Amino acid sequence: MTKTEQTPEKLKEGIKIPAEKLTTIQLISPTVELLVGGPYKALDGMHTYGHMALRVMTSKEERIYDFGRYGKTGGDFSAEGEGILRVWTDFNSYISGENSYGRTTKGFSYNITTEQAEKVFAHYSSIIAGATKRRSKHPNSEEYKLAQDYHGISNNCATMSLSGARVALPGIDANSSAYNVGNGMGNLEKVAARGTNFGAWPSKIFMPADVQAMLETEKKYVPKKVEVYGKGLK
Repeated sequence: MTKTEQTPEKLKEGIKIPAEKLTTIQLISPTVELLVGGPYKALDGMHTYGHMALRVMTSKEERIYDFGRYGKTGGDFSAEGEGILRVWTDFNSYISGENSYGRTTKGFSYNITTEQAEKVFAHYSSIIAGATKRRSKHPNSEEYKLAQDYHGISNNCATMSLSGARVALPGIDANSSAYNVGNGMGNLEKVAARGTNFGAWPSKIFMPADVQAMLETEKKYVPKKVEVYGKGLK
């Protein structure tokens, strides 16, 4: 005789899952963040130039591109020297160093696509391709001496950061001439800046404080978030 299987009533009712607990899944949207560091006070006096770096994040990776006078320097006001690019893979490692100076860093974040983020990564990879890798002095970072030297006006932290930002945000500095006034520079430094350009003021924005004024005013790209890192001057 064929045996007939009976389905238990509990199985007919289905599986009940308690709904008291909610699980939150956070999706990381690709982002580019322009990090503008302000002045700070040190034992040798005020450092008014400021600093800039570019942070790029996706769900898979994070890079902070930090270009500066981290090697041999020379020229008027030490405005020239080896072009050193630090590539950080951890934001906390980068920003803790900036905070240690007592400066405030303001971050302007913009949503981008994964494709745009990959293009920014590729942009800096092409710059690094001809560089000499150096031993890094900091954890979570790599350090490269670029083929092109650092110059306080034509190739500095601000111009390097904007070069990557433009890849993801075309025209972000289209109206930069209105803000290119040399905030953070003294009168003698401004005279020297004109001297490097045959008496005329440099045509491209190059001071971090000027870039900050531009980002705070222009509306072509509105940041999704503006965040302040650090507690300001000591």
